[in-house]
Amino acid sequence: MPVDSLPRFQQLQRQMTDWLRAPDRAPAPDIEPRRLAIYRELFFNNVRDFVENAYPLLKSLLPASEWSLLVTGFFAEHRCQSPYFRDIALEFRTWMEASRPALLQAHPWIQEVLHFEWVELAIECAEVEEPDVALSPEGHLLNGVPVVAACVWPLVYRWPVHRLGGTSPSDEPPALPTCLIAFRDDEGSAHFVEVSAVTARLIELLQAYPDQTGRAALEQLAAEACHADVAAFVAAGQGTLATLQAQGIVRGVRAG
Repeated sequence: MPVDSLPRFQQLQRQMTDWLRAPDRAPAPDIEPRRLAIYRELFFNNVRDFVENAYPLLKSLLPASEWSLLVTGFFAEHRCQSPYFRDIALEFRTWMEASRPALLQAHPWIQEVLHFEWVELAIECAEVEEPDVALSPEGHLLNGVPVVAACVWPLVYRWPVHRLGGTSPSDEPPALPTCLIAFRDDEGSAHFVEVSAVTARLIELLQAYPDQTGRAALEQLAAEACHADVAAFVAAGQGTLATLQAQGIVRGVRAG
């Protein structure tokens, strides 16, 4: 609907919101400038604070002027689809991927940092509960069925995103990828553990086939890796499962 056909109060609202988003590009409504400035500061600072709290690492890796332009652009251009403040982090990431492809292509590590920092908030807010399954914490991790915690995400990045800081990384990724396990503890806090690619794949197998024994998962993994000594591989994997259990990533062995 054309703005001119709207009732007068809606025209004023539209003019005010356009100015709040981009005061350097839109005409100011006929409202006292001091009050407009207060509204602009409150709205912008609120959104900026949510973005900066969600992406402190990315902010630290970019020049201050470039970061300021990104937040200002997000505030001016993006129309959030969720009414929840916690979703601003995902909205910012979505906006970056859609509206700043040249920046992400020139510095591809930015997209990985965006995802890594978003995961921390997402895993804390994920609406999942542990299944009502009887567990045996002392059960045999090879002969029994290991139960992975409900909120566990295997992640693979080209850059060591969890160790970045201080200065921007090289735009050429390291030779080897970085594998992380993101998980939520019993207090609701997110944690990241760096693991080998083999361990990350083991978690994927346990999640994909929740009824198989630890031994079966390790034997499948040995076959995938074309490992010559399956028995030695499985024995080493038992120690890996024990470590994952101590970290809280594996909750225990299914009882019964």
